[in-house]
Amino acid sequence: MVYYSFDVTLDLTISSCDEAAEQGIGAPSSLLVGKPYYEVFPRLWYQDRDAVAEVAQSGKPLLLRDYSVICILGKTSADIRIEPVRLQENVMSGVHVSVCTSETCSRAYELKGASTLIDIGKVSATLAHGVRNPLNAIKGAVVYLKHRYGSDETFVEFADIIDEEIAKLDAFITRFLSTSLLEMEKSRNDIHQLLEKIMKITSLQAQERNISFVCDYADVPLLEIDAFHLESAILNIVNNAIEAMGNGGTIIFRTRTTTMSAKEQVTIDICDSGPGVPESAFRNLLCPPSGTARDKGRGFGLFISREIVQHHGGSLEILNSKGSGATVRLCLPVESPQGEEYAG
Repeated sequence: MVYYSFDVTLDLTISSCDEAAEQGIGAPSSLLVGKPYYEVFPRLWYQDRDAVAEVAQSGKPLLLRDYSVICILGKTSADIRIEPVRLQENVMSGVHVSVCTSETCSRAYELKGASTLIDIGKVSATLAHGVRNPLNAIKGAVVYLKHRYGSDETFVEFADIIDEEIAKLDAFITRFLSTSLLEMEKSRNDIHQLLEKIMKITSLQAQERNISFVCDYADVPLLEIDAFHLESAILNIVNNAIEAMGNGGTIIFRTRTTTMSAKEQVTIDICDSGPGVPESAFRNLLCPPSGTARDKGRGFGLFISREIVQHHGGSLEILNSKGSGATVRLCLPVESPQGEEYAG
């Protein structure tokens, strides 16, 4: 829901507008004051007459429900209240217009998302450079610890995983700075092996919260994927699930082969037994984060995961079961129908 308001004089020129109106127009009040309101905002009509002029002349408030608001970016509906502004002794000095739209017009919503992506892009190169120094420090520490505790098989297993992930991340940073995130290096991979690796990486985190993993695998073909990016996408989802569940519960990893529009695809369901997604947050869950969430560096996970899956030609959706957990479903195309090999 979007709310903004402005005031006009009795001759219908703007006398002031709130911050939300300034943001919508893209100009400060100082540049708008003195202009006829209908040169800045869409003209409002009531029974073939200017609605603001009607209130200015009659002195009676007017409410326009489900009014169709058209702008250069699109169209939406709004409830608009137009009421007289009175000074002392009941002298009318102007008209106050408040607009409450059900939602931002579709094009404006898309542009807002694009603006957020631009902001993210501005700092991405700096972030990539900044990660390298602590990454090298971690790598050096792992080498020392492997030498010191090389007799502990479990430790060595996890240290090898850290080594491998550091090498992948370093290679990713190099590619990111020189090319594009969209240029993925795809190869045929066993999705079950990838899921097993993700469970291994998150196992200690899950154990601390008494969360168990359950596998429900079907016979699915090998997939043509960028293993590094897809692993990152699924890790985001699993980490979100662990955080949402609190203490205790189960995360199910399920794979199936399905057909959509006569094309074979593999679906990967990640189902948690948490509280589910609140209805208020469900709509914007896959959008770029904004406001407090973005300031805290949170809310990017599912958005990035969806982008990665879409760049693989697939889709990501969230199936919500109120009070009984949520399921994140990844659908990935099977690109090599001939001579298929199957995941273990």
